[in-house]
This record gives sequence, structure tokens and C-alpha cells, in this order.
Amino acid sequence: MSSFQGFEKRKADLIKEFSSISGSISLGKSTSNLFRDRKGQSSKINVRNFNHVLSVDTKNMIADVEGMTTYEELVNETIKHGVMPTVVPQLKSITIGGALTGLGIESSSFKYGLVHETITETEILLGNGDIIICTPNNKHKDLFFGFPNSYATLGYVLRLKVKLVPIKKYVELTHLKFSSAKKYFEKVGKLCKN
Repeated sequence: MSSFQGFEKRKADLIKEFSSISGSISLGKSTSNLFRDRKGQSSKINVRNFNHVLSVDTKNMIADVEGMTTYEELVNETIKHGVMPTVVPQLKSITIGGALTGLGIESSSFKYGLVHETITETEILLGNGDIIICTPNNKHKDLFFGFPNSYATLGYVLRLKVKLVPIKKYVELTHLKFSSAKKYFEKVGKLCKN
């Protein structure tokens, strides 16, 4: 885990870098789950180092995480505390910030919602260089609710807080077979109500 002091230093360095660039800016990062070439003439700001789990709070069941942290890194850290994120996408390289801005989903979403529905706070770098904290209840709540699936057109997530759930030693898996789509959807409906 990294400290909040480290996060604040990385953030200050990013703001300095951001303010020294004129013209178009895009993200300089090591990973992408977009399967297409992206060409452009924009200057890139380096966000690669925003990849730390800052804290795991098992009392309030919240992890404070930087945006470039992959789910693999997040899960590896949270399981040390007997918890995990409520929704964990299949691809290990998906970042938590990317899952928020690109609309992450997983099988546990039927119970907990999409990734953005498990986020309680975001710290976002805006296009003008300002950094704001967004929650469902503060003055930036419109951005908090409008940010999911925006593909970084509204800003870039530097830090966020994600809900956690306790982990268990074993997982029970049951395979069910259905002879018709109608019976299948009836069963899914019953399971979702529970």
C-alpha cells in the first residue's frame, strides 16, 4: 500500500506537468483494454504512477484506491484484510478508474450493480487542471453521477473509494439446466429477488 502523502506528491507533480502543457492533452498510461490503435498529436500527461491502494478500511468496508490500480492489484491487497471489491471484472488488467469511466460489469453485478454503483467518492482531474472531489451528496454530485461511461471525456479519475465485501474461504457453485428460456428467466427473477 502507498501512503496518502505519496498520492499528494504524485498529484502535485501531475498538476505541475499539466500546467506546463499547451494544446491538446491525453493520458499517458501503460495499459489499455481498448483494442484499436489510437493516433493523435496531443501531449500526454503521465498517470502511470497512480496505481496504488491507499487504504483498506474493514470497519467501513471501503478501499481508497488510485485510478490506475488494476483489479488484480486491488484484489491482491484487499484479500490480505479478508475483503474484496463488490464487483471484480474478469480481465485482470482492467483498472478501477477504467471500469468506472468505461462501465465495468461482472457476474456479481446482478447483486451489487455495475462498478460505478459501488463507488462512493471520486477525485477527478478536470480538463482545465482543477481537481475536485465528487460524492453523491456534495456540490459535484452531477459529475459523480454523470461520470460513468464517459470514457474520460469529462475528466480523469485520480482516486476513488470503492465498496468492499467480506470474502469466504469457499464458494459454492451450482450448475442449473433449463429446457426453455422462459423457465430460465423465471429462475433468474426469483434469484435476483433473494
